[in-house]
Amino acid sequence: MSTATLIALDGLRPAAAAVLAPAEDTDPYVLDYVDSLTPPALLVGWDDPWLEPGLGLTTMGPCLYTARLQIKCVAGRLEPGAGADVLDGLVAFVLGRLRDDAYRWPLDRVSAPFQQDLAGVTYLAADVVYAVPTAI
Repeated sequence: MSTATLIALDGLRPAAAAVLAPAEDTDPYVLDYVDSLTPPALLVGWDDPWLEPGLGLTTMGPCLYTARLQIKCVAGRLEPGAGADVLDGLVAFVLGRLRDDAYRWPLDRVSAPFQQDLAGVTYLAADVVYAVPTAI
């Protein structure tokens, strides 16, 4: 994808999912909104605030909106074991893949690990959030 391209809002999640798509058998699953999953997995969605009008982050130059693209890294069930190591690897995977893509994905923040409940199961997770210029 060209670095000068402004991705439309309805194309941001699919574009990010394509960059994160598994290239090897050991890569995590990449999923859209789901009600259950098999970890390790990456959930591509939106963070709050979803959209902000105006110039976006000062490093992006002018754009119509700033969208907060959220990649939720889900390591596994919250239980004793190697969950923190798996989560570290997932965050590093996301940061590396999007950093190395031709499109410039502006990193906003990475959350601390937290508990994520899905379908009655508690998982260890972290959010990697990008503040992406977009248009509608």
